[in-house]
Amino acid sequence: MMGFVRLEWLLRLAVAGAFVGHGAYGAVLAKSSWFSYFAAVGIPESVVTAHGLMTLVGVAEMVAGVMSLLLPIPALLVLMAGWKIFSELLRPIAGEPAWEFVERASNIVAPLALLVLLRARARLQKIRPRAWADR
Repeated sequence: MMGFVRLEWLLRLAVAGAFVGHGAYGAVLAKSSWFSYFAAVGIPESVVTAHGLMTLVGVAEMVAGVMSLLLPIPALLVLMAGWKIFSELLRPIAGEPAWEFVERASNIVAPLALLVLLRARARLQKIRPRAWADR
């Protein structure tokens, strides 16, 4: 059962790292390529800048990342995977090669893998509760 605990923490770190790291591009670094992603959904640079949307999105990703590390709520993990599908698909829509989406598949899969592991652990806890008593 210790293998589940270790794997869970590795996945928590992977998810948190992806979201905190990506969120920092918007919230801290204000990466200019993000303007093209907003433009891909019809939001011009002037609106992004005037309303601090880059910072807002970046902070939201960072908060989600920290939450997945400290308290990985299943609904949040599903939302995070959905967000990643959407946000990573903005890259080819904005004119970047489709491989930019493919290369970031792990950002989508990691929250789902953590969700699957959490559910498997919950099922095992029902079957063998004594094995998890000291966890």
